[in-house]
Amino acid sequence: MVTGESSGDMYGAEVARSLFQKFPGCTIFGLGGQRMREAGVKMVGDIRDTAVMGPVGALFRLPVFYKLFHRLANRIEESPPTAAILIDFSGFNLPLARRIRAAGTPIVYYVSPQVWASREGRIQKIKELVNKMLVIFPFEKEIYEKAGVDVEFVGHPLIDTVKATKSKEEFCRAHSLDPRKPILALLPGSRRKEIRYILPTLCEVAKRIQERKPDTQIVLPAAPNLDRQQIDEIILKQPIKVVVNDTYNAIRYSRAAIVASGTATLETALLGTPEVIVYKISPLEAWFLKRFVLRVRIFGIVNIVLGEEVVPELFQDKFTPDLVTQAALRLMDDVWLQSKIRGNYEVLRRKLSGGKVSDRVAEAVARVIR
Repeated sequence: MVTGESSGDMYGAEVARSLFQKFPGCTIFGLGGQRMREAGVKMVGDIRDTAVMGPVGALFRLPVFYKLFHRLANRIEESPPTAAILIDFSGFNLPLARRIRAAGTPIVYYVSPQVWASREGRIQKIKELVNKMLVIFPFEKEIYEKAGVDVEFVGHPLIDTVKATKSKEEFCRAHSLDPRKPILALLPGSRRKEIRYILPTLCEVAKRIQERKPDTQIVLPAAPNLDRQQIDEIILKQPIKVVVNDTYNAIRYSRAAIVASGTATLETALLGTPEVIVYKISPLEAWFLKRFVLRVRIFGIVNIVLGEEVVPELFQDKFTPDLVTQAALRLMDDVWLQSKIRGNYEVLRRKLSGGKVSDRVAEAVARVIR
């Protein structure tokens, strides 16, 4: 089982648990993170060495990727596993798939590369190498079927896991917040580079919103692995409360959220909180992506699944304190807009539902093995 980022680690851990139930006594090894390790996967490498942002970031990590790649490939060739489960991370996993196929091991690919957004030519490579493609977005199934790939829509794994675990009063009491006052959540991303590019603008937005709405409580939900020192150095003395290891409750009980593009935007939608999606990278990376990679008119996955800009997107040049402040205030104050967005979130949930996803993945792996 191979993944290179934290979301894949989370999905992989759930699949590992389902596989251990389905195949008692089996051994799973590969590349992942803490969640997969806790689920019982034996690690050949760790995603702390592979999580990068953008093509330039990946370039600087090439020696690390090279070492991990050959360590995994050699292990597979020395003792070919019964099956391989590759989770997203296509720049690494598709070259690895060639070595896996040469070793005679069948491949299940779970969480498709974003072939609909960039580098459509990868579909042909997937068709040649992958025994079964398991997609988590319904529109991906049609793309692969047209290309002649054996594909199954299994539902989105976040449907099974994203939910509040406390009441609003319990959450506010735990973090010294007033449940009667509005809360705004800031989610600047999970990588150091994302925080560096995105959080300073969000701090300026927070300042402007508090000037306009002084009773607003502003929270920044943070995972335990985030660099707290980096966050504190950017926030300085601004009245932003960092909430550690309580992200879903923080989002659920916020009136609105400003969210860096990525998995967190979908989590926010599943929790029912109106959001504005933001993102910023270096000018060089932005030029590269626009020139050679991206071919979509909307970027946020919530909007892509629904086929229209249901929640506002402010990327790169549009990611300014003025525009983000305007969008956030409207989300906080416009009851009709809040209701419309939540209605679309319900449509999103129905589109992404498909039963317990990890069990469906485990069953697909069993069918491939048989």
